[in-house]
Amino acid sequence: MSLFTTHFKQYERIPNESQPCSVDQCSNLPNSICCHCDQHFCHDHSNEHENRCNQTLRHLTETIDKLSNRITSVKPYFLNNLQQWRSESYHTIDRYYEKKYNDIIEKKQIILNKELDDLRNQLITEIKNEWNEINHDIQLIEVKLTELEHLRLTIRPLIIEDNLVTLQQLFPLPHASHTIHIKSGNESSIGSNEKYLLVEREGKYLCLIDRNFVIVNEILFNHNDIHSIFWSSSINRFIIITFKKIFTLENTMILEECPIPSNIDWWRGTCSNDTLYLSSAEWGSSIYEFDLRSTFQFVKTWHTPMACERDEIICDLKYNNGFLAIPIFNKHKEQSRLDLRLLTTLDCIWTINIHGCCCRCCSINGVD
Repeated sequence: MSLFTTHFKQYERIPNESQPCSVDQCSNLPNSICCHCDQHFCHDHSNEHENRCNQTLRHLTETIDKLSNRITSVKPYFLNNLQQWRSESYHTIDRYYEKKYNDIIEKKQIILNKELDDLRNQLITEIKNEWNEINHDIQLIEVKLTELEHLRLTIRPLIIEDNLVTLQQLFPLPHASHTIHIKSGNESSIGSNEKYLLVEREGKYLCLIDRNFVIVNEILFNHNDIHSIFWSSSINRFIIITFKKIFTLENTMILEECPIPSNIDWWRGTCSNDTLYLSSAEWGSSIYEFDLRSTFQFVKTWHTPMACERDEIICDLKYNNGFLAIPIFNKHKEQSRLDLRLLTTLDCIWTINIHGCCCRCCSINGVD
């Protein structure tokens, strides 16, 4: 079948009988017209013209088919480079994961296993006289292990191209005006007043940083891990909480131990204008009150269930405008919540569920 048969049509009526065939030196009258070039052809020349058109179309069709096959089977050379880049990126991510796993998980596992081994040895030699103390230490290790199981990391994305990954801001915060990189110990603790930040560095130094993020002073701190740091305007000092001892620190970096009993394992703390509030590191945490106006005189204790339930631990304490914000973790439900309590009675004003374990909190602009 001809490829161009529909490109010609027979004359039904010749508008001009004297018009000859479009081929030079042909005097025959046309009987068809090409739909593409609008030329008139007699019977013989119309066949010739149709054959030429078919050959041209066949050549174009074959060329298009060849190009289509090339498009289907094309394998640019850069694909090998791209595949190699992808493989190297996978290896880079794997190596980074293994390094962070070893740095974060395995080291903590070694520390916790050593503590358990020490407890086993202690249990063998002193089991008759120290049941209560060993049970309390077991609870402390359980708290630390729960923190490790729910540990949250800040994982920076693997940047390949500037526009490949975009970050979603959780809060409408402006860009940071100053940044300082400080290696922290087991916990990151920071306190602030109107002029300075007090930061723990490497688990053995206390750094005083001004608002330009310049370290203006630093002292050695060779006590237990710091669990909380905050400022008290009534005594004009930073208050530092460790497991067994409470310290105060002036802007002149003079460190003093507070006359607070050390038979309790302390965890978190905060203060109002006149009162210091401390929570214990145990399931069924208690909250202790001390008077800042009378050299840390003991006032009262809030035990379970007023502070929290027996299967819960207080993860943080923050005071603001007559209220206490208290993040609490329940080990059986593996859930956390944030309670807003009235300072004088610990009555709950409202509570909301939050994600994560052993969450911390802070006030925003001194209001919320």
